[in-house]
Amino acid sequence: MTRIASILAALLFAALLAACAGGNSATGGDAKVKVVTTLPLFAEFVREVGGDRVEVFSLAPAGADPHTFEPAPRDIRQVEAARIAFGNGLNLEPSTEKIIQANLRGGAGYVKLAETAKEQGAQVIDGNPHLWLDIENAKLYLGVIRDSLTAIDRGGEASYNQSYESYVAKLDEIASYGRGRIASIPAADRKLVTTHDAFPYLARYFGLSIVAFAEQEPGQEPSPDDIAKLTDALTDQNVPAVFTEPQVEGANKILERAASDAGVQVCTLYSDSLDDRVKSYEDLIRFDADELGRCLGGAGGG
Repeated sequence: MTRIASILAALLFAALLAACAGGNSATGGDAKVKVVTTLPLFAEFVREVGGDRVEVFSLAPAGADPHTFEPAPRDIRQVEAARIAFGNGLNLEPSTEKIIQANLRGGAGYVKLAETAKEQGAQVIDGNPHLWLDIENAKLYLGVIRDSLTAIDRGGEASYNQSYESYVAKLDEIASYGRGRIASIPAADRKLVTTHDAFPYLARYFGLSIVAFAEQEPGQEPSPDDIAKLTDALTDQNVPAVFTEPQVEGANKILERAASDAGVQVCTLYSDSLDDRVKSYEDLIRFDADELGRCLGGAGGG
């Protein structure tokens, strides 16, 4: 009986060692690195870099406005289970960020992508948080994610590096496509009028001019005077089109009214939200480039 007991004890010890080894491998099943993000866009970045080694949950759902979205109490469990969290910072997602900072367990890190990218050389325009709409900044975000995941999962370093390089190559291709679409727009028509101030980095990257935007502050309804000034700007600048955003319906109505008064068409751009039509960052850049070309008179536009 003593010998049998010794064998059983040895088997149990071996099983415990195997379980511990599996838990530290960060590959497959429950051993994956659990990640929480503020936005679906950042969750997609993490999946592109992390692949099968990560399990990602976005606090904000597809189609939500990050500026005003309020996470549900049930989402706290996802934060508590995370080994690392990624957000943007620069006051893009204040409520979601507050939930993360209050509920991360000890040892779990919160990485602010825009602020870290700024430390690595990204130029912030007047505090605007939408840095990823410049594709070079998006690459910085991906590099920050790669380095952060590697720091807590050393066994995944080669995988993270390979996935990062592969995705950066895809972004170079989509950048080339976008430049081609924008280049087809007459220089005098490369003008942006949008719902909110989300596009200075896109404008800088692709060589567009920002004329105006409807919503001066997130969630703040424009005054009648603001609407009148917006309408005048459309007329004075001879703007071919305005661009609403799917996630900010209230402010879109203001822009649509001004466009109607000025007699210009209404089109769509994506900035900080994904949905069933635009499901990834690549989709977003391609969609925006196509819509800009179509609505501002580029080749193949209408």
